[in-house]
Amino acid sequence: MSNASFCSTLTFVLFGYLPSTIPAQSQDISGVRTSLRDTDPVDTGTVIARGADSVTVKNDLFTRVFRISAQTEIRRVDSSQLQVGDEVAVRCHIDDKGTSIADSIEANVGKWEGIITKVLKDAVYIKFDAPVRGSGRVAFDRTTEFDWCGGDDPKRGCTLDDLKVGRHLETVGFVLGKSDLRATSVLSIQNH
Repeated sequence: MSNASFCSTLTFVLFGYLPSTIPAQSQDISGVRTSLRDTDPVDTGTVIARGADSVTVKNDLFTRVFRISAQTEIRRVDSSQLQVGDEVAVRCHIDDKGTSIADSIEANVGKWEGIITKVLKDAVYIKFDAPVRGSGRVAFDRTTEFDWCGGDDPKRGCTLDDLKVGRHLETVGFVLGKSDLRATSVLSIQNH
């Protein structure tokens, strides 16, 4: 897999994500990685520093600096700037010098999974999968993208009509509060 295609893969972190890759061992003398390798984990984590043209992201396996350009799309739940402490997911590419350039940064993004317990017109309530306790509300809007429905025709994308009580929902979106998420993408809806 090339660095560019690896870097364009977007994975979201919340509720105990455990990467299945081994982090690269080489670092510069400051301890901050500035280039990517095929063996690097996905580019998600917490913002620990913000510069005029960069953001530094850290997770359990790495600390990485991403350059921000005028073309970088930054999406947040509100209109404020990226802040230290934001949970982010970064799409990026590698320039000819090996620098990670952020194409898009989504702040305060979460991945929620659970059994649908209640269906409303534009939202559902889910009971989170173990080990996470409790429940949450997932809201949908006209920009929510739907992927496949497990057990159904894999070529057919899901729709709001596939959201039924008792089905398992896997989705990512913006965390609006402890128990509220606005879905940007529905990854799967499966019979439980």
